[in-house]
Amino acid sequence: MKFTKLFTLIAAAATMLVSCDGPDNGPVATDDIKLSAESVVVVNTPINFVVEDINGTNVTANAVIFDKTHDFSQVENPFTPTEDGEYTFYAVVGDAISNDIKVVVTPTVPALPEDNDAANTSFKHHILLVDHTGTHCGYCPQMMKALKEVAETGDYHSKYHEAMAHTYNTSDPSYSKAAAAVTSYYGVTDYPTLNYNFAYPTSSSYNAEHIKSQIDALWKENADAGIAASTNMATKAVVVNAEVKAAVAGEYSITAWLLEDNIEGQQTNATAEWMNIHNNSIRQVATSSPMTGYELGEIEAGKTASQILNLNIDSNNWNRDNMKVMLIVSKKGANNKYDVANVVICPINDSVLYDYNN
Repeated sequence: MKFTKLFTLIAAAATMLVSCDGPDNGPVATDDIKLSAESVVVVNTPINFVVEDINGTNVTANAVIFDKTHDFSQVENPFTPTEDGEYTFYAVVGDAISNDIKVVVTPTVPALPEDNDAANTSFKHHILLVDHTGTHCGYCPQMMKALKEVAETGDYHSKYHEAMAHTYNTSDPSYSKAAAAVTSYYGVTDYPTLNYNFAYPTSSSYNAEHIKSQIDALWKENADAGIAASTNMATKAVVVNAEVKAAVAGEYSITAWLLEDNIEGQQTNATAEWMNIHNNSIRQVATSSPMTGYELGEIEAGKTASQILNLNIDSNNWNRDNMKVMLIVSKKGANNKYDVANVVICPINDSVLYDYNN
């Protein structure tokens, strides 16, 4: 058997043409050879392929490797991916075709910002507000006006961060599956509805005074924990490196939501042009099972715990230039449920330091 590149390419092409899978799925494995490689690598790190025959003999030198994910292109061995994502490879040796393997290429994890006040545990407190809304919702402009009034009253807007779950209608340009998961988590069926934190039972309709009273009831001078984070925009995801420092010892969890600003969408019953521009729209959540995020375990007062979070960019219609990351740390209560302890916003390709009171 001659192991020439020309013969290999012809054999691979012929197999693709006659395969019952067709060219979209690629050639069918012949079970004569086996391909293996690292299952996870960081972007710009070489992937080393190994090919063995059925007797376990290494035939890598005679193999040609193909990348099914990118138009069945031939790649070198080792191959260095320059984009993050999931890749599928197979090998060809003569007329033998290997199994498919998947390699997850993860983006570079950004370094955390340096904490220049490591002994400080006096963190500014922010409540989580989630508005369930939609462009076809006739009453939702009333909530928009109420939230605008609250934000423009005194220092209220420094006490919370809001996220908008556009789920009333799927034709809404701000709609996303992640937003739908958030609305489902809260069990919302009436629009508009405003929820506070994760476990707090009270919700609001469009009444600015009631919203202020709920913020007053939940907000406190010092948060139980603070958050520092860095983000990195990769090819297909935003990678978040987050650290939580406890002011009060307890069991904590962390999650991240990807938000987008300046989304144009004609709002039903809009009374002003600004109502047709939608901000803080939920595009992605790090996990929805559970919605409160990844458990960090027990953190002693003054100690820290860290977590890497991944936010996939699922649509080319999302504007990367208008994105930011909301980080939510929760603390387990006496009822064994996690509720929001603090919230921060981190810009893309940037960092957020611990937000100390002094």
